[in-house]
Amino acid sequence: MSKLLQGCHLTSIHRRSFAAIISKPPRSIPVVSSLQPQFSPFIARNVFSYFSSSLHRRNLSLRAFDSSSETKSDIVSQEKSENDCRDDDGALSSTSVAEEYPSGDFEFKEMSGWMRFVVKLRMLIAFPWERVRKGSVFTMKLRGQISDQLKSRFSSGLSLPQICENFVKAAYDPRISGIYLHIEPLNCGWGKVEEIQRHILDFKKSGKFIMAYASVFGEKEYYLGYACDELYAPPSAYFSLYGLTVQASFLRGVFEKIGIEPQVQRIGKYKSAGDQLARKRMSEENCEMLTALLDNIYGNWLDKISSAKGKKREDTENFINEGVYQLEKLKEEGWITNINYDDEIISMLKEKLGQPKDKDLPMVDYRKYSKVRKWTLGLSGGKDQIAVIRASGSISRVKSPFSMPGFGITSEQFIEKIRSVRDSKRYKAVIIRIDSPGGDALASDLMWREIRLLAASKPVIASMSDVAASGGYYMAMGAGTIVAENLTLTGSIGVVTAKLNLGTLYGKIGFNKEIISRGRFAELIAAEQRPFRLDEAELFAKSAENAYKQFRDKAAFSRSMAVEKMEESAQGRVWTGKDAASRGLVDAIGGFSRAVAIAKQKANIPQDRPVTLVELSRPSPTLPEILTGIGSSLVGVDRTLKELLQDLTYSNGVQARMDGILFQKLEEASDSNPIFTLVKDYLSSL
Repeated sequence: MSKLLQGCHLTSIHRRSFAAIISKPPRSIPVVSSLQPQFSPFIARNVFSYFSSSLHRRNLSLRAFDSSSETKSDIVSQEKSENDCRDDDGALSSTSVAEEYPSGDFEFKEMSGWMRFVVKLRMLIAFPWERVRKGSVFTMKLRGQISDQLKSRFSSGLSLPQICENFVKAAYDPRISGIYLHIEPLNCGWGKVEEIQRHILDFKKSGKFIMAYASVFGEKEYYLGYACDELYAPPSAYFSLYGLTVQASFLRGVFEKIGIEPQVQRIGKYKSAGDQLARKRMSEENCEMLTALLDNIYGNWLDKISSAKGKKREDTENFINEGVYQLEKLKEEGWITNINYDDEIISMLKEKLGQPKDKDLPMVDYRKYSKVRKWTLGLSGGKDQIAVIRASGSISRVKSPFSMPGFGITSEQFIEKIRSVRDSKRYKAVIIRIDSPGGDALASDLMWREIRLLAASKPVIASMSDVAASGGYYMAMGAGTIVAENLTLTGSIGVVTAKLNLGTLYGKIGFNKEIISRGRFAELIAAEQRPFRLDEAELFAKSAENAYKQFRDKAAFSRSMAVEKMEESAQGRVWTGKDAASRGLVDAIGGFSRAVAIAKQKANIPQDRPVTLVELSRPSPTLPEILTGIGSSLVGVDRTLKELLQDLTYSNGVQARMDGILFQKLEEASDSNPIFTLVKDYLSSL
């Protein structure tokens, strides 16, 4: 399902090959252990269960970098030590996947009298923007896109790290009495939704209330709402709990009408990116893969909802299939708490907190509360430091003239961070947080090499968010341990490369192109006005096959797996995190907090000892952000156009990218292919 894939040694054939631009599926997290209050030595602590660090480690020999590919015997010999930990299907057994790693589960610890006194003193000397009235309700609107990157104070939009950190701060903040969430349509993947829900459940351990209000909600929004103590909706609420769909778009029919012939070479039967160009409908393999993904996501949703309500999965599914359209029916069946307007809920909160009806309810919103430092609440970390490097968006080698700060992954900048961490003795371990559908294959390979070098000197944990597929998985497989959410989209180890024959189109519009060349294959890519000759097509196919073998073999080596076993999980197929773990592509299921717990374990840091997370991807505000507060977007520049320019720039060469499959209510329409968006807008204007 990734796009054009290549290993680290790119042939000149693909240097300027057509790169079909495809969409990026949607993209946890504050550290539980590092955000616990720091008690003085004489105060008793609740001790997390500490796992022995003598677990099996993957061989990270530098021999991996001595050649562009490893022989089968090399991989088999390195895999031999792990054979006892794998089942008959070649997947890591449950004992080696889940039981050897700490869970990283949040444990709420009551503050001692001394610590409460210290926190009160810190609040007295806190900055003015950190002041919060006692008894305040923390309010947050969860809607739209949610970035996996940190944001500057001048940026707009939601940041997953800051959302999760705010939940933890609110749990310990004596000034916060509870949380009131406004949940609106979300435009993110299920990985982020799972992370947010985990923090909602963790917050409830503090004993404080958390209420939610949703006026427009579908499956994702309800997945968060039902985790709260109470869920309300107005009488006129729009709700669509009808199930999930998956869509795929195809351009072959459009190309035929305008005179474009796509010449696609696909390696991997599930590699569907080329299908968008060359087919008019889904292939059987693509349908099989998408059906499995949809079954996983919808099945997980039904299981979680049914478990929370104490009902059988069949009963929940039957209720959904009835086509419920009346809000009263949801209330009767216990799907929502009650039907009320927002002002009525505010009145309920006033009564709950003993506030006079004629007084305003003290509230603090997400933007202001994000400015409250953890230090103020006694949540600072310990002496041991763990570096966090975030990698979100499309992958490229160099920074595009059109790119904005924090938009996409540039291998040059990423490698600088990796090398600085490798050279530093400050950090005991490293967490690489990945939220990427891939991009430039050469850039992915260069980052993989640097991650492997780093993993040879200190523990490296890859933590996956919504998606880490193709080039995103290429990066992750360089880490010593990979942690993914249950519904993370990952894998996509395959190759698609393509060239468009524009000869018929040129004839229709009266355009002509002539080429003078030297060398038998000099016109292989340059001559887009004609189809491949037989010898050119053969060379193009062999080059794509070679690219696939390099990617697959490096994946097998990195995961200590026989090539034959990796081939079964490759073929361009995308997996959910749960299925990837059963096949040995992922080591553990969990969010960012579990990645931190595993990093501590690998670095021989006791689980009950606080650590300090050092974010190496902190944003620096730009002038437009400071002046207008509109984030990284320029005034008047549409996001779709910005993404299109980002993808078109430096897109020559082979790509390792997931395709533009649209998961309705999973990734939502705004994450679909920007080219598709522009084509659709153009056709609708005719």
